[in-house]
Amino acid sequence: METLQLLVAEYPHYAALILIVGKVIGAIAFLPGTPLTLLAGATFGVWYGTLISLVGNIVGATFAFLIARYVMRGYVAKHLLSKYKKLETYEEKFFKEGMKTVLLLRLIPLFPFNALNYLLGVTRVSTRDYMIGTSIGIIPGTFAFVYFGESLAMLSPINIALAVIAIAGLVLIGKKFKI
Repeated sequence: METLQLLVAEYPHYAALILIVGKVIGAIAFLPGTPLTLLAGATFGVWYGTLISLVGNIVGATFAFLIARYVMRGYVAKHLLSKYKKLETYEEKFFKEGMKTVLLLRLIPLFPFNALNYLLGVTRVSTRDYMIGTSIGIIPGTFAFVYFGESLAMLSPINIALAVIAIAGLVLIGKKFKI
Protein backbone atom coordinates (compact mmCIF):
# COMPACT_ATOMS: atom_id res chain seq x y z
CA MET A 1 0.00 0.00 0.00
CA GLU A 2 2.90 2.35 0.75
CA THR A 3 4.29 1.94 -2.78
CA LEU A 4 0.89 2.73 -4.22
CA GLN A 5 0.57 5.82 -2.01
CA LEU A 6 4.00 7.01 -3.17
CA LEU A 7 3.04 6.53 -6.83
CA VAL A 8 -0.22 8.42 -6.29
CA ALA A 9 1.62 11.22 -4.49
CA GLU A 10 4.24 11.51 -7.23
CA TYR A 11 1.97 11.00 -10.27
CA PRO A 12 -1.59 11.76 -9.13
CA HIS A 13 -2.94 12.57 -12.60
CA TYR A 14 -1.61 9.36 -14.12
CA ALA A 15 -2.88 7.31 -11.20
CA ALA A 16 -6.33 8.90 -11.55
CA LEU A 17 -6.33 8.27 -15.30
CA ILE A 18 -5.34 4.63 -14.77
CA LEU A 19 -8.22 4.19 -12.32
CA ILE A 20 -10.68 5.84 -14.71
CA VAL A 21 -9.54 3.69 -17.64
CA GLY A 22 -9.68 0.61 -15.41
CA LYS A 23 -13.26 1.40 -14.43
CA VAL A 24 -14.25 2.00 -18.07
CA ILE A 25 -12.69 -1.27 -19.23
CA GLY A 26 -14.19 -3.09 -16.26
CA ALA A 27 -17.69 -1.84 -17.04
CA ILE A 28 -17.40 -2.91 -20.67
CA ALA A 29 -15.77 -6.27 -19.85
CA PHE A 30 -18.26 -7.08 -17.09
CA LEU A 31 -15.61 -6.99 -14.35
CA PRO A 32 -16.55 -5.96 -10.80
CA GLY A 33 -15.92 -2.27 -10.22
CA THR A 34 -16.15 -2.28 -6.43
CA PRO A 35 -12.46 -3.10 -5.84
CA LEU A 36 -11.37 -0.10 -7.93
CA THR A 37 -13.94 2.11 -6.18
CA LEU A 38 -12.57 1.04 -2.80
CA LEU A 39 -9.04 1.61 -4.10
CA ALA A 40 -9.99 5.12 -5.25
CA GLY A 41 -11.16 5.92 -1.73
CA ALA A 42 -8.10 4.38 -0.12
CA THR A 43 -5.64 6.23 -2.35
CA PHE A 44 -7.33 9.52 -3.19
CA GLY A 45 -9.70 10.04 -0.27
CA VAL A 46 -13.42 10.46 -0.37
CA TRP A 47 -13.77 13.60 -2.53
CA TYR A 48 -11.24 12.97 -5.30
CA GLY A 49 -11.89 9.24 -5.13
CA THR A 50 -15.60 9.84 -5.68
CA LEU A 51 -14.93 12.18 -8.60
CA ILE A 52 -12.52 9.71 -10.22
CA SER A 53 -14.90 6.80 -9.70
CA LEU A 54 -17.89 8.73 -11.03
CA VAL A 55 -16.06 9.67 -14.23
CA GLY A 56 -14.95 6.07 -14.82
CA ASN A 57 -18.36 4.63 -13.92
CA ILE A 58 -20.33 7.04 -16.10
CA VAL A 59 -18.09 6.69 -19.14
CA GLY A 60 -17.91 2.91 -18.79
CA ALA A 61 -21.65 2.57 -18.23
CA THR A 62 -22.39 4.71 -21.27
CA PHE A 63 -20.08 2.68 -23.52
CA ALA A 64 -21.61 -0.59 -22.29
CA PHE A 65 -25.13 0.78 -22.85
CA LEU A 66 -24.27 1.86 -26.39
CA ILE A 67 -22.57 -1.45 -27.16
CA ALA A 68 -25.69 -3.30 -25.99
CA ARG A 69 -27.98 -1.02 -27.95
CA TYR A 70 -26.12 -0.92 -31.26
CA VAL A 71 -23.72 -3.88 -31.40
CA MET A 72 -24.84 -6.73 -29.13
CA ARG A 73 -28.59 -6.17 -28.84
CA GLY A 74 -29.62 -9.71 -29.78
CA TYR A 75 -27.04 -11.37 -27.57
CA VAL A 76 -27.88 -9.21 -24.54
CA ALA A 77 -31.62 -9.70 -25.00
CA LYS A 78 -31.23 -13.46 -25.33
CA HIS A 79 -28.62 -14.16 -22.64
CA LEU A 80 -29.04 -11.45 -20.01
CA LEU A 81 -32.68 -10.40 -20.17
CA SER A 82 -33.75 -13.97 -19.42
CA LYS A 83 -31.87 -13.78 -16.09
CA TYR A 84 -33.51 -10.49 -15.09
CA LYS A 85 -37.17 -11.02 -16.04
CA LYS A 86 -38.35 -8.29 -13.65
CA LEU A 87 -36.72 -5.69 -15.90
CA GLU A 88 -39.24 -6.49 -18.62
CA THR A 89 -42.00 -5.24 -16.31
CA TYR A 90 -40.34 -1.81 -16.37
CA GLU A 91 -40.49 -1.45 -20.15
CA GLU A 92 -43.43 0.99 -20.10
CA LYS A 93 -41.78 2.97 -17.28
CA PHE A 94 -38.58 3.23 -19.32
CA PHE A 95 -40.57 4.71 -22.19
CA LYS A 96 -42.70 7.14 -20.15
CA GLU A 97 -40.43 7.98 -17.19
CA GLY A 98 -37.02 6.78 -18.34
CA MET A 99 -34.78 9.11 -16.40
CA LYS A 100 -36.67 8.64 -13.12
CA THR A 101 -36.77 4.85 -13.51
CA VAL A 102 -33.06 4.59 -14.35
CA LEU A 103 -32.21 6.94 -11.48
CA LEU A 104 -34.13 4.78 -9.00
CA LEU A 105 -32.58 1.58 -10.33
CA ARG A 106 -29.10 3.13 -10.08
CA LEU A 107 -29.69 4.46 -6.59
CA ILE A 108 -29.89 0.95 -5.21
CA PRO A 109 -26.68 -1.08 -5.11
CA LEU A 110 -28.64 -4.35 -5.30
CA PHE A 111 -28.73 -4.45 -9.07
CA PRO A 112 -25.43 -5.55 -10.63
CA PHE A 113 -23.98 -2.36 -12.10
CA ASN A 114 -22.48 -3.91 -15.23
CA ALA A 115 -25.49 -6.11 -15.99
CA LEU A 116 -27.76 -3.08 -15.72
CA ASN A 117 -25.58 -1.17 -18.20
CA TYR A 118 -26.15 -3.81 -20.85
CA LEU A 119 -29.74 -4.63 -19.93
CA LEU A 120 -30.86 -1.02 -20.14
CA GLY A 121 -29.30 -0.85 -23.60
CA VAL A 122 -31.98 -3.20 -24.92
CA THR A 123 -34.92 -1.37 -23.33
CA ARG A 124 -36.90 1.59 -24.67
CA VAL A 125 -35.17 4.10 -22.39
CA SER A 126 -33.64 6.95 -24.37
CA THR A 127 -29.86 7.42 -24.33
CA ARG A 128 -30.36 10.87 -22.81
CA ASP A 129 -32.56 9.57 -19.96
CA TYR A 130 -30.15 6.69 -19.38
CA MET A 131 -27.13 8.97 -19.11
CA ILE A 132 -28.80 11.53 -16.85
CA GLY A 133 -30.45 8.89 -14.64
CA THR A 134 -27.21 6.92 -14.36
CA SER A 135 -25.06 10.00 -13.70
CA ILE A 136 -27.26 11.21 -10.86
CA GLY A 137 -28.35 7.83 -9.54
CA ILE A 138 -24.87 6.43 -8.95
CA ILE A 139 -23.61 9.38 -6.89
CA PRO A 140 -24.79 8.17 -3.44
CA GLY A 141 -23.61 4.58 -3.91
CA THR A 142 -20.28 5.63 -5.39
CA PHE A 143 -19.73 8.06 -2.51
CA ALA A 144 -20.60 5.36 0.06
CA PHE A 145 -18.23 2.78 -1.45
CA VAL A 146 -15.39 5.31 -1.86
CA TYR A 147 -15.94 6.37 1.76
CA PHE A 148 -15.80 2.71 2.74
CA GLY A 149 -12.47 2.36 0.89
CA GLU A 150 -11.04 5.42 2.60
CA SER A 151 -12.27 4.13 5.97
CA LEU A 152 -10.64 0.75 5.41
CA ALA A 153 -7.34 2.45 4.54
CA MET A 154 -7.57 4.55 7.70
CA LEU A 155 -8.56 1.47 9.73
CA SER A 156 -11.26 3.56 11.37
CA PRO A 157 -13.96 1.32 12.89
CA ILE A 158 -16.37 4.23 13.30
CA ASN A 159 -16.00 5.33 9.67
CA ILE A 160 -16.23 1.73 8.45
CA ALA A 161 -19.48 1.33 10.39
CA LEU A 162 -20.85 4.60 8.97
CA ALA A 163 -19.99 3.49 5.42
CA VAL A 164 -21.71 0.14 5.94
CA ILE A 165 -24.77 1.93 7.34
CA ALA A 166 -24.83 4.23 4.30
CA ILE A 167 -24.66 1.28 1.90
CA ALA A 168 -27.36 -0.58 3.85
CA GLY A 169 -29.48 2.58 3.77
CA LEU A 170 -29.35 2.61 -0.03
CA VAL A 171 -30.49 -1.02 -0.06
CA LEU A 172 -33.40 -0.14 2.23
CA ILE A 173 -34.43 2.67 -0.12
CA GLY A 174 -34.78 0.04 -2.84
CA LYS A 175 -36.97 -2.07 -0.62
CA LYS A 176 -39.15 0.94 0.25
CA PHE A 177 -39.72 1.77 -3.43
CA LYS A 178 -40.17 -1.96 -4.20
CA ILE A 179 -37.77 -1.76 -7.11
